[in-house]
Amino acid sequence: MQILGVIPARGGSKSIPRKNLQRVEGRPLLAYVIEAARNATCLDRFVVSTEDEEIAEAARELGAEVPFRRPEELATDEVSIVPVVRHAMEMMDEAGFRADAVLSLQATSPFLEGEDIDRAIETFERTGADSVASVERIEHGHPYWVKRLEGDRLLPFNASSDDSYLQRQDLPPAYILDGGIFVRRRELLEQWSGKDFGLGENVRAVVLRGLKSLHIDDPMELEMVRFFMSEKRTRKAGAGG
Repeated sequence: MQILGVIPARGGSKSIPRKNLQRVEGRPLLAYVIEAARNATCLDRFVVSTEDEEIAEAARELGAEVPFRRPEELATDEVSIVPVVRHAMEMMDEAGFRADAVLSLQATSPFLEGEDIDRAIETFERTGADSVASVERIEHGHPYWVKRLEGDRLLPFNASSDDSYLQRQDLPPAYILDGGIFVRRRELLEQWSGKDFGLGENVRAVVLRGLKSLHIDDPMELEMVRFFMSEKRTRKAGAGG
């Protein structure tokens, strides 16, 4: 199968201005996910999708292809990832590279590694799934503990809310999409209705643990990433010494 990787990286961000170019350990944030894509062995090609010239230039300097410009209408806060990925697939079709499936990577997930990308693609090919999504295990706010309010009266949120599981260790494992990696079969993007997340019926998962599921949505998370990256560099330096 021909697998295309797409890294959406638009220029606008309300929470953190120019988020994808923020410096983390002396490098733009975008550098880390590009490095992960370059280290993956199962991607046939990968591209950065952006409407922003500064991001495009930075991506090229980091070794990524930026063979087209994303339209401004696909670079707003309201646009989901699916039409962005579909646009990238169609542009690469025109350039002569027809993908059987498209893997999208979240530029704000700097702890992803090439092996995580390869694991998602291997799961996709091995299972014949419609799609593969990365997930993280819910450690806090388990759905069994979720409640709702009627006025100030506390009630179960739904039938799965269950007070009999009082200890965290007794809870059945629950997972949530972390947004870092998605692999979608080509047909899902071609037939997307605009009303769902384009994952199809046969959806498989790869579990990401620890920092790999950390992504940046606000300034506090950016500072956390800077701290953990600094710690990672210090540990590597110590191991090398």
